[in-house]
Amino acid sequence: MSDGYEQLAQTVREVEDLQSESGLDRASTFNLKDLSFHTSLPEADIRRLLDGEIVESPASDTAELARRIAFLRETRLTVDSDTGGRRQYTTAEIAAGSGMTPQWHGKLLNRSTPNIWHGAGLARFFDVPMEYFTHTPPEAVKRVLDSRVIPGLTTFLKNPSEAVRNRHAMQIQLRLGDRELPPDLETALMAFVDAIARENAAPSPQAGSGGARRTG
Repeated sequence: MSDGYEQLAQTVREVEDLQSESGLDRASTFNLKDLSFHTSLPEADIRRLLDGEIVESPASDTAELARRIAFLRETRLTVDSDTGGRRQYTTAEIAAGSGMTPQWHGKLLNRSTPNIWHGAGLARFFDVPMEYFTHTPPEAVKRVLDSRVIPGLTTFLKNPSEAVRNRHAMQIQLRLGDRELPPDLETALMAFVDAIARENAAPSPQAGSGGARRTG
């Protein structure tokens, strides 16, 4: 299998063309936190890959598989039925949901000698593609650009007039990605957005006072 550096470079150029056409900033388009969330790669490695640099390959395929599984467990959280807060899935929950015994799941996390096909059940449980466990770093970044970033930018550009008007909203969406916000922060953000929407929708004082309208 090719390391995928040349293919990634081509995809990055395609995204950059769409970014230029959309008027979005690079930080929003190439959202390092979101790319890390969907690849498990450190943001520093992703930045280097986007710049066309080569990153160090994992020393052990088995250890890398275990690392990616651990990353899923750390970043894909569930709601605690007692507290209402978010927490990691337990080993028992992951094992039951992915069709393996807790002992096998423990071996995966402890960098033993897991069978890669145990990844199929984990992929279903955590809602990630099987390639999440097998792609090289450049292949992983290309996968996310192809499956998420390019379709999002393409949809955004289908209506140019809407694209101009909603550019800032799109940048916010891209920057947040799939990250879960704490309930209090989500409430505060929505209240802020609602306040802006009300302010922009309110008629100007002159419009309702019978005063003369500006015509030019």
